[in-house]
Amino acid sequence: MTLVVTTKRAQPLTGRALVVDDDPDFRRLLVRRARKMGLAVEEAENGKQAIAVLQKADFDVLVADLYMPGCTGLDVVRAAQRIDPNLQAIVLTGSATLETAVEALRAGVYDYLTKPLESMMVFEMTLARALERRRLIQENERLFREVQRLAMTDPLTELYNRHKISEALSMEVERAARYRRPLSIIVLDLDRLKEINDTYGHAAGDAVLQAVAKAIRAHIRRVDLPARVGGDEFLILLPEATLEEAHQVAKRITTQLAQTRVGDISISLSAGAGQWSSAYGSARGFLHAVDQAMYQAKRSGGSRLILCQPPKVNPEETIPHLKRSALDVDRVEKG
Repeated sequence: MTLVVTTKRAQPLTGRALVVDDDPDFRRLLVRRARKMGLAVEEAENGKQAIAVLQKADFDVLVADLYMPGCTGLDVVRAAQRIDPNLQAIVLTGSATLETAVEALRAGVYDYLTKPLESMMVFEMTLARALERRRLIQENERLFREVQRLAMTDPLTELYNRHKISEALSMEVERAARYRRPLSIIVLDLDRLKEINDTYGHAAGDAVLQAVAKAIRAHIRRVDLPARVGGDEFLILLPEATLEEAHQVAKRITTQLAQTRVGDISISLSAGAGQWSSAYGSARGFLHAVDQAMYQAKRSGGSRLILCQPPKVNPEETIPHLKRSALDVDRVEKG
């Protein structure tokens, strides 16, 4: 019986490396080993040339000789980190001292190797670890961005959530009040969502909510902030928009949805819209007034928009005057 022993070949690395050393033979040796590991490698013969290369292309790791005429390896490292703070640097030197090692590490160098190298295996292991650290930093940053995104978006519709839009509304109201700029909001409520869920199931209800979100995104500007603020309620924050402009946006959204079908399900919305005025007193008072306009539309049978005008007193103390728009009078015909 013959025993066959196999060894698992290491997976090639991926990434881009820049090798800079004024010793051409040693530099070519490092370049060959890095390429053998699977990296895309560029080389430079001095520090100034290396900085010029760094300014033209992105790299994951930098391998630099510490002492070079005109521009040291640490000068190159600092220039590289100004371009990309996450770039990993490995410094090489033939005259190592404790002071130079400490200086290199304080400069943010990942590792410090002395010439001559004990073996090329040491160089390969250090290079591989530096690339892995780079990958982990990038993954952590990606996860952090994803956590931030999830913290301020609704997972079903991918619109902003209540927390995010509340912060944005407060900031935009403050800006509109300070600079006397127009600011409007639209509140939309999906009619008959409970009936849709009971009749067709929650999956169908979710599909309808997603259709509403799609219609909203199709008719707003990049600066506008759309949000899902409740089970069947949406809010659109429109900086630099007048009440008439908000009216037109709401009309386009409701008209598109009146012509939309999700399976056998027709879609209609009740909506309220308003423009900021100091008479509202606060962001809370502003939102309260537009909410009341939307509820007035809902109590009037749904499938309509009501515009609210600024009250004579704070809307938290009394019900604001409501003005029916042309859309409210005509209603939205179901397609």
